[in-house]
Amino acid sequence: MIRHFQASDDRGAMMEALQADGVIVVENAVPQGVLDAMMEDLKADLAAAPIGGGEFFGGAMRRIHGLARRTTTVAEIITAPALTGLADGVLLENCRNYRIQVLGLFQVWQGGRLQPLHRDIGVYEPYILREPGSREILLSWIVAVSDFTAENGATRIVPGSHTWPRERIAREDEIVQAEMPRGSAVVYLGSVLHGAAVNTTDQPRSAIVSGYAVGWLRQEESQLLDCPPEAAARLPLAARQLLGYRAHTPILGWAEQRDPDDLLAEREPDVAAEGYKVQSLQNM
Repeated sequence: MIRHFQASDDRGAMMEALQADGVIVVENAVPQGVLDAMMEDLKADLAAAPIGGGEFFGGAMRRIHGLARRTTTVAEIITAPALTGLADGVLLENCRNYRIQVLGLFQVWQGGRLQPLHRDIGVYEPYILREPGSREILLSWIVAVSDFTAENGATRIVPGSHTWPRERIAREDEIVQAEMPRGSAVVYLGSVLHGAAVNTTDQPRSAIVSGYAVGWLRQEESQLLDCPPEAAARLPLAARQLLGYRAHTPILGWAEQRDPDDLLAEREPDVAAEGYKVQSLQNM
């Protein structure tokens, strides 16, 4: 079972369930009007995208990436307090700030096959091998742009799998589907097993697939290429920072001595960061 909360519910209760089960559903995480506006902006791009995706994506998926370049409305989704509040609780014990890990609109169409159960942290193996109980490096989330039902292939999740050894295989009775209404988000630790199910209806199931990574880790998708500076400049500061236009610590990720809190800002070189650089060199 996946525990459901409202976005207005107590954050502490959400965090307790998320840490215990590895997954929760937050209903009303994103306003309906934001989703409507985003889908209108993406209408042409979506119509041009092929249905496919290969073995890993089940063969019946339509995907669009680079969303922050294509529509400014996505900024309201990636900065939603219901999502960033949970990321603060999960990730900030392991970093100074976090960034968007991946950002795409996925549609699951009729037919296809089950997506293999996988962990999002798998992209870093064998270089990073997170042991059960250690600090998380990813917090993933999927926002329902249409209702998620068992019939239309709601994401399969294995609650508790963040506590398992990597080689443990889920039994069928341990897998549940993240059924939820439009505007909800299923939020899960990067160490939780999950995968898309098969859509047996004649309507696509649409979702924003994303999540946050600790700021010292390379993103799965390069958001600085997917959303270059001229496109990022149209977005609010908080959204730009989440995409990666921000340093982690004073100098990790800085550029031309630019302000570590906003790499697009027209400012003088950051004095604090320069001092940090000198101090670090002296200690070598």
